Amino acid sequence: MVETILSIVAFIAFLTAVIFGGAGVFGLFKFKNPYAKLQSGSLCGTTAVISILIGCLALAPTWAMAARIMIIGIFFLISSPTGTHIVARFAWVSGQLSAKEEDDADFDDVEDTQL
Repeated sequence: MVETILSIVAFIAFLTAVIFGGAGVFGLFKFKNPYAKLQSGSLCGTTAVISILIGCLALAPTWAMAARIMIIGIFFLISSPTGTHIVARFAWVSGQLSAKEEDDADFDDVEDTQL
């Protein structure tokens, strides 16, 4: 009975991971703004990986294996936002404009050519 419940929990977690992974990939192609792409990819990617780890945790055969999965999850929760922040910070420092700033810059160019 317990194994059946754990299998169902793992299935739901893996299904959630597939849905969020697909949404993250969709967001990467949908958004034009690099910051929106970064947010979409990082949030959906983090949710997908955590869901996979929860599914693996439900199917772990021993406590030692479950402890390893939890350590991997803790490391991922620390490193993933840090990596995303580093990429966003580098884009900001290198002068990458957001979509609103690009729209404003295009509007300024139109005004300059009309004068």
